[in-house]
Amino acid sequence: MLRVGVHVSISGGLDKSFDRASELGCNCFQIFSHSPRSWRFDLPEDGQLDSFIEKYEELDMTPVVTHGSYLVNIASPKDDLRRRSFKATQKEVELANKVGIDYVNIHPGSHTGAGEDKGIENVIDCINNIEGLDDTLLLIENTSGSGTAVGYNFRQIQSIIDRVDVDIGVTLDTCHSFTAGYDLSSEKGLEETLGKVEETVGLERIKLIHLNDSKNPLGSNKDHHEHIGLGEIGVEGMRRIINHPELMDIPFILETPVDDRRGDADNIQYVRKLRE
Repeated sequence: MLRVGVHVSISGGLDKSFDRASELGCNCFQIFSHSPRSWRFDLPEDGQLDSFIEKYEELDMTPVVTHGSYLVNIASPKDDLRRRSFKATQKEVELANKVGIDYVNIHPGSHTGAGEDKGIENVIDCINNIEGLDDTLLLIENTSGSGTAVGYNFRQIQSIIDRVDVDIGVTLDTCHSFTAGYDLSSEKGLEETLGKVEETVGLERIKLIHLNDSKNPLGSNKDHHEHIGLGEIGVEGMRRIINHPELMDIPFILETPVDDRRGDADNIQYVRKLRE
């Protein structure tokens, strides 16, 4: 079964995310559990939590994914920023456990000059100190490699997986992969990319796909998402990803633009159209 959804707002209450996702035609979705541009993180009131749990149990809408804040940088060499990032991630996990959210998606962050090895060490240290990862799965998202970001190749992500004390998964972002140098626009490139995934993190660890086309070319290290099929990966590239036997049963979350060309519902419908 094709599982496809988008990132939806929690404005008005955490439980309202189900209503918005349903209206857009999602059967899975992603949220920010609080403002992504603020360190303030207040747990929702019990009524919202109960309503969220009730809707989750009643509706065929899974997985639900919470995405880490834009401020979080667990690879940072700055002690204060890393501590705040750890606390924010810990709260994401606590909320996920309270309401049964399947996945907590995080970016590994940027080393900001300390070096990739040190950045990866900081990521590992943070993950190893998070409590409550028995009932919800932490997902590391691959990055585009812009600036000093870590996690832009699958061998780096493998080094994190191999050295943490808990089971974690991976979110494969197609735009990030493409601009980091993995050619998803061609059949050969897709197969080579999946081969590299298999020999490093393992295809079985890919629990979520952020399905985004790219405004920028292959290997540009730029993170600018485009509507499905309208970017550099293209219609046929997207069609192959959506229908590939190794990927087709993994949930797809779209983080595409909303503009006068298409909205979220349009992109969801387009993905369904490309499914063979």
